[in-house]
Amino acid sequence: MSSVDAGGPTLEKVGPGNLADCGIGCLTGKSHPGYRAKVEWLEERFAEGLRFLLYRDAQGKPLAFLEYVPGEYAWRPVDAPGWLFAHCLWVYTRGQKVGGLGTRLVKAFVGEAREAGAIGAAAMVSDGPWMAGKQVFLRNGFELVAEADRFELVALRLGEGPAPRFRDISENLSRYQGLNLVYSNQCPMLPKSVDALVEMAAARGLELKVHVIDSPKAAQRAPSHYGVFNLVWNGRLLADHYVSGGRFKNILKNELADAAT
Repeated sequence: MSSVDAGGPTLEKVGPGNLADCGIGCLTGKSHPGYRAKVEWLEERFAEGLRFLLYRDAQGKPLAFLEYVPGEYAWRPVDAPGWLFAHCLWVYTRGQKVGGLGTRLVKAFVGEAREAGAIGAAAMVSDGPWMAGKQVFLRNGFELVAEADRFELVALRLGEGPAPRFRDISENLSRYQGLNLVYSNQCPMLPKSVDALVEMAAARGLELKVHVIDSPKAAQRAPSHYGVFNLVWNGRLLADHYVSGGRFKNILKNELADAAT
């Protein structure tokens, strides 16, 4: 799919045939450590039906994107078979100047769900960091169907079938003892920070155990509802989203001050 909307930007449906031309949407710098990791992740996920919708300007620069996948392959702790599930929605600053790209992407996403014969379109949202807000979905016919911590599931039903729901992750945290970072290359911003976080922990006499989530099933058993980034200390969730080096230092100082021996 490739089309030019009334506002001028080109809308692409990105998959294995045009990834090299379109890029990964959420990161433009090919020298960034996460770029290649995301490409490899996408190449594996395309076989599971993952695609993303990408708006580009006349020079080919990304303006906005929405990544989605059949619900049974969602990289979040959700149960959504039969639904089309959005991982993320992002509008670049330059895309915000165009106006309305978030709504256009949501409408195109619903169109993809309808064409696929899905029960409907669903997404996980949050007013907190690293997640799309719910308003762009609610303005376009989605309804709130479930809540867990700071996260919410929104859905637009097109057919019959069970509503999407959050999985019970209450037992997942206890699997991680010591200091653990559990993350996935679904977000290309994460790999760059891993080595730095390991070094910061070591400087305080702590071992940061790194676990890479490598399948949808593993992501659905994650220790937080965000799923793709989890910082855990002895079964306690310290962060459910990406943390900078400065934030990590504060965590080590304030929450784990007595941990090093």
